[in-house]
Amino acid sequence: MEERFFIQWHITNLCNLRCQHCYQDDFSKKNDLDWKGLEKVCDHLLQTMEQWGKTACIHLTGGEPLLKPDLFPLLLHLDEHSMVDGLGIITNGLSIDREMVRRLSDFPKLRKIKISLDGGDAETNDSIRQKGAFDKVMQNLPLIQAAGRFEILFMLTVMKRNFRSLPSLLELCQGMGIDGLIIERFIPLGRGGEVRHEVLGKIEWKETVGMLVNLISTEEAEQSLLPYQAFQIKFSGGEPELLGAPCVIGVDGICIMPEGNVFPCRRFPVSIGNLLETSLSEIWGKSEILERLRKKGNLKGKCRSCGIIDCRGCRSLAFALTGDYLEEDPHCWYCVS
Repeated sequence: MEERFFIQWHITNLCNLRCQHCYQDDFSKKNDLDWKGLEKVCDHLLQTMEQWGKTACIHLTGGEPLLKPDLFPLLLHLDEHSMVDGLGIITNGLSIDREMVRRLSDFPKLRKIKISLDGGDAETNDSIRQKGAFDKVMQNLPLIQAAGRFEILFMLTVMKRNFRSLPSLLELCQGMGIDGLIIERFIPLGRGGEVRHEVLGKIEWKETVGMLVNLISTEEAEQSLLPYQAFQIKFSGGEPELLGAPCVIGVDGICIMPEGNVFPCRRFPVSIGNLLETSLSEIWGKSEILERLRKKGNLKGKCRSCGIIDCRGCRSLAFALTGDYLEEDPHCWYCVS
């Protein structure tokens, strides 16, 4: 079986929301590539997949990807390529209508739709996103479900204001027949830098992980979940299942920005190359940043001496809060002996 490589591609910064925790500070389309540029990025990306013998799992997002007219030619191009294993859309859910669902249903490899939701009720969600956003998502959700072919997931960014709403959001997901819930940490970039005080402390992140363990009734010990940077709860197939997402930086994933720049991940806003100019293979192999991040011995503080071999902490959070991406993870509660 071919290995998979994970790509989050921000095809536009244009957005119809101004969420308080957003990692963007530009909401225009001035840096968007035209179709010729998008096609060139695809070629440089997929040529590398062929070279590596890997398949690409690509999620298109923004900004709001449903606002970009070139979304559909891009989906067609990717859907027809043999090195693309799966496609997904990450959206705020506000631009969904019957015609949009019909057009998205035309692409067999587009199987996942991920919708950002930051609370289990309108008051919590809309205090972060926009008044009316929660009700609009609830209104549009049945249109996606009626297609009967998409895996639908909600995405929660946990911050001080909403992390204790996790139980109510989990209950909402189960009541609405949602397939999964993704939980990610708030990292104060872009617009989100204005609410830096909303970043969880390490005890609050530990409490969040503890809530997940208790809500899912998993036998996993909290400490065994330390290496994961995010989590997913799967609701399909009986009892909810808790899955951990390890860091992809320098291992098996990248982020592509609207102008073609490559970031180690979206929350690590440092360009390591541009896919209009350079193949992914060259960017991946020659990046000094990635090389430093791949070696645990380069890390600082307790992350360097930590005995959990597969854990490097959250490099993006360390970078955002300390200015040094090699510093120890500010959320880690593990006591190094």
